[in-house]
Amino acid sequence: MEHISITILHKLHENSFSVLGFLFILRDILGGSTEGVIDLKLLASELGVTMTKLYSFIGILEDSFIIRTYATPEGRHIELLIAPDSPKKAYFSHECLDFLSGYLTQHGIGTSQAPHNDTANPDVIRTACYMGEHFPLIRNFYSAVKSTLNDYRKFDYSLTEANIRPEDGGRIVSFARGLKNIGCLSSYEYKKSPHRTITAQVAHSPEAHRFISGGWLEHYIHSKTLELLSEPYAFMRNINVTLPENEQFEFDLLVCIREKIIWIESKTGKYAPYLQKYSRIAKLLGLSAADVLLVTAETPAVDTVPEYGITCCNIEEFPEAFMNACRTPEAPQSTQ
Repeated sequence: MEHISITILHKLHENSFSVLGFLFILRDILGGSTEGVIDLKLLASELGVTMTKLYSFIGILEDSFIIRTYATPEGRHIELLIAPDSPKKAYFSHECLDFLSGYLTQHGIGTSQAPHNDTANPDVIRTACYMGEHFPLIRNFYSAVKSTLNDYRKFDYSLTEANIRPEDGGRIVSFARGLKNIGCLSSYEYKKSPHRTITAQVAHSPEAHRFISGGWLEHYIHSKTLELLSEPYAFMRNINVTLPENEQFEFDLLVCIREKIIWIESKTGKYAPYLQKYSRIAKLLGLSAADVLLVTAETPAVDTVPEYGITCCNIEEFPEAFMNACRTPEAPQSTQ
């Protein structure tokens, strides 16, 4: 615990001790590693702050997705989520964008150019990424929220009745609070007693409905895709196109890596009704099953559907499925 930053900050008045300073202390204690176990009582004593104050700092950093913590028999496990500078050389390439546009035209698909920048509120993106990274934990609470989209009724969700451990319950509470902060919940209240109950109501707005019904998954898949890329790329998101015979369609995400095309769709509910249509469009694009990814919140495992030529995967398995698509040969250029 003998770190120069702790010694200096201990001399400061308690009201001057900031959350940012606490983050620097964590970085010092962990010695440049990504995670470790910290004795919080000892740390509070060394800093001359109360445990309540220390936990408030940890809560702010967790809610900001800067750290992740959970209890272990040895102490509080803390993981820094801020990644070091990446050596990857991924960057948005206008050459790839031109190739993607030309590829669509060559295959008889008309399109108006879509912007490649994500203009969504950063808090919305962070909440979506939090959902994607913790979906197994928040799944049931999310289902409870989603089930009220038709009537917008107020509902109760008991963490105790759901057998949620206290350390996991904190993450669900943080998620619910995040939904309130981005305007997806019109009301939110958490009561620790008697059953650790969240009482909430979905906001009656198109933005809230769009995010909860599936927009969050699109945001997460887009962010995760960018994280996985290591070569020059381009993409088109939510792009409206005209297929042959004047049929209208919208692609969730088209990615071009050099001269490699990958098509990704996201569904939070039943996906079977879409398979036949997606199969037809995949053939039109001349893409293999590995290059067409249907990511859902319900699919139990990676499943390449031979009769449809589509790879279905769940959220956790998406990174592996995407990297597998990146490794497959480039699609043929002729129209199928």
